[in-house]
Formats: sequence, structure tokens, C-alpha cells
Amino acid sequence: MKKCDVIIPIYNSPEWLNLCVYALIKNTNLDVINEIILVDDCSNDLTKNTIKNLSSKYDKIKVITQKQNGGFIKTVNKGFEYSKKSDYVLLLNTDCLISKGTIEKMISHMEKDKKIGLICPISSNAANLSLDLFEGFSYTQMNSLLEQKFSGINFDACTVVGNCLMISRDCINKVGYLDEAYGMGYGDETDYQFKAMAKGFKAKVMIDTYVFHKSEVSFGTSKEKQERLNKNRELFFSRWGKEYEAEMKKYQKNDPIEYIKNNLTKEDQKIKLDSCFYLNGIVQNAGGVHVVVDIVNYLVINGVGVNIIYDVYGNYNEIMLFKPIARSKVKDIKIKKIISTIYSSTYTAKEIADELKIPLYYFIQGYEAYFENGSIYGITELSYKLADKLFTISNYLKNELKNTFNYDAELIQNGINYNLLCNQNKNKRAKTITFILRNNIMKGDWIALDIIKKISNQIKENIEINVVYMDEYISFPLLNNNIKLNKYLGPLSRVKIAEILQKTDIYVDCSLSEGYGLTGLEALVAGAIPILSNSKGINDYVRNGLNGFIIDEVNDSNKYVEKIINIIQNEKLFIKLKNENEKQKKSYDFESNVDNYINKIVKNSAKRTKKIFNENEKNIIKSMTKTFVGQNAKKRKINYIAKLFPKSFKRKVKKIITSLYNSYSH
Repeated sequence: MKKCDVIIPIYNSPEWLNLCVYALIKNTNLDVINEIILVDDCSNDLTKNTIKNLSSKYDKIKVITQKQNGGFIKTVNKGFEYSKKSDYVLLLNTDCLISKGTIEKMISHMEKDKKIGLICPISSNAANLSLDLFEGFSYTQMNSLLEQKFSGINFDACTVVGNCLMISRDCINKVGYLDEAYGMGYGDETDYQFKAMAKGFKAKVMIDTYVFHKSEVSFGTSKEKQERLNKNRELFFSRWGKEYEAEMKKYQKNDPIEYIKNNLTKEDQKIKLDSCFYLNGIVQNAGGVHVVVDIVNYLVINGVGVNIIYDVYGNYNEIMLFKPIARSKVKDIKIKKIISTIYSSTYTAKEIADELKIPLYYFIQGYEAYFENGSIYGITELSYKLADKLFTISNYLKNELKNTFNYDAELIQNGINYNLLCNQNKNKRAKTITFILRNNIMKGDWIALDIIKKISNQIKENIEINVVYMDEYISFPLLNNNIKLNKYLGPLSRVKIAEILQKTDIYVDCSLSEGYGLTGLEALVAGAIPILSNSKGINDYVRNGLNGFIIDEVNDSNKYVEKIINIIQNEKLFIKLKNENEKQKKSYDFESNVDNYINKIVKNSAKRTKKIFNENEKNIIKSMTKTFVGQNAKKRKINYIAKLFPKSFKRKVKKIITSLYNSYSH
């Protein structure tokens, strides 16, 4: 069997690196891979920690560390120097995710024509080889479509793309490595291609394979990028201008992207899915949204036909490996089931389920009856009845649904991004405490501020307090000089939160209700000792006194302060708690739980049932549907919020809310 080495040059972007390696492992027959060579170009601490976790998780990984930052080309060449045995070498960027069988298909193309020295696939972002995601498609669905329509077909490449580029050993031996005259990168792979072609090798693009490429997550500012691009373009054309012009003329007559577009029908581009989650809005500061997008991303990598239907698309900055579907497009899609994600989304999802005559599943992440001070208690209770199948993320929620509402829900245990977060904090004494204030009365922000003030009064040691907060007008307590307060105005990216948690010794959360309390678990895995209110869901991972502390007197700030002081002043206790946490971290790795989502949600065959409602229930459903669906939704929400203000301010408030609403919509 022909073997391939995979070289992944790394400079920061740990969240992309994590998914890149996961997709590589999941979508490749590992028998064809000799080694996965991670070359670290002096990345930050969070990335180095991710590399460490990945290398201990997968046997195939070999880590090479650059002593000085040399840029993309030197980093790749370092990988070439190490890779000596395999028949082929794949250059793979951290922000490029492969599909099922990508490597095997690349090898197959090259084995059929030994003159092929370089080959690359179609991707979502690759200059003249880009094919945008179709609406409602994920990148793996795009791959399946191209494989089905164009199996075994490749074209001459005018310029290959280096984000996912396979090179034969024969080509490497005769052409050498990338030319370091191109500095930090850009144009280097095209220069290499023309050198290879001058020695008789072919450069090809295969159109039966699609990969996801974000593009340039590790490069500098746009100004630096443009300057580098201009300089390298000048260098390239001074060497290969005539040859490039000749290849471009041939390419324009035989453009692979145009060939694909001309041979795909409207039927090919129709949205056909197994499952769709429904979100009222995709926005950055909603924790439940992040969880759903993560689930969909991982299912997509595993080749599952899944997506998200939304009403409002806001400022969402995290990774998304699919193109979500606007609510207005639902009539044009074919799906087998829809999954609601919060009580309000269930009413809209119910309408969609009825429209498409499909079952409705409900993925419950919190004890929603407590939301909005219980004002939506009955509405929440009725939302459970709307669903044909209930799923939830914690034993607490499963038990409450049964004991309080007499509904059975299936448990899918929650998890965290282990490779990104897991950190064995070497500190022997606790010096840094972190709080996250969420500008929500149910989350106990006022208790947290009280704790911070009392810590300042009672602790004489020099300590740091990190506070992530969402309200820019919040007034913080006055603190003594021995306290260093680091303030972070949110919402923050997932990576920034991970960086803060990995520098945290004690994490404190005073929330009155958590369906699971995911950030507490993230802090635990990042190396912090959690001190959490008994908000119920946290009992799935905190064992009181063994790996953290659970405060039963949830609104008594003195109880939290007592535990904090004890951990800070008792070095043995701090080390004991940390050692206990080390034993269980891996059990919360989300990646090991992906199959549960596939088996319990995607492969679940719960049938659509006819719901019988009384008149009161029918009126509630009708009212809620009007609130969350249709053209009047915006006006209703604005008027509702404006009622909270004095009459003299209503007109001004409506203008502000209208402006904010428009900023979150298309």
C-alpha cells in the first residue's frame, strides 16, 4: 500500500488545528498515513498546549518545534526535511478540513498517471479553484456531490493551491523544497509547480473532491498581507511570466470550476438533509447557540446531512463548516426531522414540522421554566408537549423533566473541547480567580461582585481577579492594592475564554440555575478549581470537596469567600483538588461523544405523532407562533421591550432597539 506523510505547518489558530486533525483522522484510512507531522512555528501557549494534547491523543502525530519563527515556507521545508520515507507528502493548512477519502482519492489520481507531480482538490476558498458552499450544504455534502458527479476526473491546473496539496516523492526528489525567496509565503506553491512542470511533471486539480478552507487564519494584518502579495507576485512573474500566461490561456478554455457549474443541475443543488436544528438567531453571545453550532460542525465532519435553520443571523464569529438556511427557504428543502433548541424555538419548529410533515425533536439545554423569572413557566411546559422526542444534556434536566412534568427525555451527556482546553496547570498555589458576569439576574452577578469585594477586604496575599462582563456600564467595587483586577468586556471568542481559563486557579460561578454549567466544566479541564453554586446541572461533574466545591447556600457570598480563602491559603488542598481533576478530564472530551449524537439524534427513528391539545393549549400555541414567526415578529418584540421603559423614553428606546435589531438581521 502506498503511504503518505501529512505536513501541517502551525502558527497559532489552535481551534482550527484541533478540527483539522480531527477531520484528518476521521476521514482517512489511517493505513495510508505514515506520519502526521505537526511543525510548530513558535506558536502561542494555547496552541502549544493543543499540540501537546493532540500528540498524546493520536499515535501517528510527530511534533517538530521551530526555535525561531521562520514563516510558512521555512516551516513546511522543516517538515520536508523530516519526511523521507513515504511515497507522497500532503501539505495541509491548519484552516483546511478534508472530507472522507480525500487522501485516498489524491493517491489514486496520482497512481493512475505517474507523471502527476502535484495535485489539489476543489475548496471553499482557493483563488481560481474556489467553489462556494451552496445554501444549506456543508462542505462534506459538497464533497459527496462532486464525488458522485465527477468521480476520477482531474484537470490541468493553471495554479495549484497549497492549502491541501499532495506532492509525489519523485517530484520532491527532483525539484527540492519550497523556495525561501518567497519569505513568509504567497506564490511559493505556484513557483514550485512551474519548477516541477519544467522537469516534466504534471500539475492537476481533481474535481471529485471538496475540502473546507477558511484561508489565512495565521497571517498578519491585511496591509502586511497585501505588501507580501505584491512583492511575491513581482518575483513570480519575473521568473515565470510567459509560462504562466500560456497556462492561463489553456486554463480559461478548460476551466474546472466552470465545468462543475455547467454540469450540475438545479436538482443536484436541492437541499436534502437528515436533520436540521432550528435557532431563533445565530449570535455571538448566546452560549446555547455555540453548543448547537459545535454539534453541527462535528456531525458535518463525520459526513452527516445536518444543518441549521435560523430567523436572524447576527455577528457570529466562530467556526461554521456549513451554510445555514434562512427560515424563508424552508419550503424548498427536504429534511427528515427538525430539532428545536429552546422553548421559544419549539413553537416555530412545530410550525415547520407541520408544514413539512416531519417529526419534531427538542434538544433541551437548560431548565427553561426558571427563565425570565418564571413568567414563561406554562409556555415552557407546553413546549415539551409539542415535541415527538426529547433529548437533554444532564442528569439533572432529565430528572426534572420526569419528576416535575412527567416527560421522558433521553440523555446525551455534554462535553468540552478537550484538546483546546486541557491544561495541567503547574502552579502550586492559587493566585488567580476568574468570574464571568452575564448581565442576567438568574446568573447571580450581584453575588459575584460581593465576593470580589470581600476577597479584597479579607485576603492579604497578592492575587489577580479576572472578570469577563457583558455590560460596559457596570460599576465594579473598589479594591485594595494587593488585588489586580483584569477586566474583559465581552462577548469574547471561545479562544480568548480558553486563554483566560488556562491562567485561572479558581473559577467561581454564582448562577442560580444551570442546566449543565458548561463553563464550570471548561474551567475544571483547563486546570482551575471550580467553586460553584448548587445550580443543579453542575452536579454531573463536580464532586463536592473532592474536585471542587458546591455552595448550597447559593446567595450567601460568605460561603464562597470561605472556600476561596481556604484554597489560597492551603497549598495541600489546592494540589489535592487538582490531582483529582486530572483523573477525569478525558471523560468529558466532546469528540468521544460525537457518536452518541449520531446514534441518538440522527439515527433515531421516532415517528411524527398527532398531538391532541385542549383549547387553552391551542391558544397559547397560536399566540407564541405569532410572536416568534412572521412579519410582525420584529414589531412585537420592539413594543414588548419598549414597555419596560417610562412613557417619556418609549420613542427613543424604540429607535435604539430598531437599530440594534437591524444590525442583527440581513
